[in-house]
Formats: sequence, structure tokens, C-alpha cells
Amino acid sequence: TNAEKPGYAISEKIIGKNLEELFAQAKGRVIVATFSTLISRIQQIINASIKFNRKIAVSGLSLEKTIETAVRLGYIDFPSQYFVPLKDLESQPDNRLTIITTESQGEEESSLTRISKGEHKHIKIKKGDLVILSSSPIPGNERSIQNLMNTLFRLGAKVVYNKIFDVHVSGHGYQEELK
Repeated sequence: TNAEKPGYAISEKIIGKNLEELFAQAKGRVIVATFSTLISRIQQIINASIKFNRKIAVSGLSLEKTIETAVRLGYIDFPSQYFVPLKDLESQPDNRLTIITTESQGEEESSLTRISKGEHKHIKIKKGDLVILSSSPIPGNERSIQNLMNTLFRLGAKVVYNKIFDVHVSGHGYQEELK
């Protein structure tokens, strides 16, 4: 993976700054889909949320378990008053809410796919939501991801993904890094 790409991958610091830039511009809810095991990205999303005074909700069992374990081991740090249960989302102003969700690979039962289909118990896409796909497509998932993005666009969400703005950096080195 990435062995055919010349040069160097961008820095995680740039991803953090880019996420903050997107959060600063967001008028409504920010929904960020990322890999549930990408602890550093989860911390970056939490940091941006806190910086812009947004409460944080988590959707996805694997993501909840990862955060719980990472907090217990000291790998993620945050003031607990920033977290809100999914059942309490409606009591939060949209412009003060971040939802971290699992998967942006378009899997049928993933949290974001269920949200896009209106099948999630607590979350429905609203016009003006900013959905950030903070991941790279796994080869073979491109069509599913495109269908997911099309659905989100049709529902009125603004969708940001890596091809239009750097919101993810691969853990796989580019050519110069592999040398």
C-alpha cells in the first residue's frame, strides 16, 4: 500500500490543523467517520471538538470499546463533561455537537451507513451537517463509499473526504519513506 506513491506522506499534525479548520467553519453538526482503532485521530477529533466547545457523542460499538480502553490505559485524554450519550443528542444545539462514528468504508451495517439510510436509532442526517470521512478507501470498497457519499449529499450534508481536503494520512509509507 502506497509503495507506488512518490515522495513522503503528509504529517498527522497537518491532519489535526485541517480538522480544526473544518470545525471552525462548521455551522451545524460535525460527523466524523474514522477507523475505530485509529486512537491518535480520535484524540485529534476530541481536541478539535473541545477547542470549538462542542459536545461529543460516539456511535459504534467498536469505537466505544476502543475509546474506553484507550482512556483506561492513558492513550486518550479528555474532560468527561464533553461527552454526551447518543440518546441525549436532541438536547444539544447542532452547532455545538460532534459525532464520532465508525467506518467510512460503506459497509452495510456500519454506523455511518445506517445513519445515511435513516436506520440509526438516534442519528438522522440533517441539512447542513458536515460529514468528514477521515480514512482512505480500502481497495474494493470504492463503489460502496461513493454510494454512501452520494446518499449523504442527497440528504443535504456537506461531505469532506481525502481527495478534496487532507483529512487522513495513511499509516503506509510512500516511496521515500520506504527507502
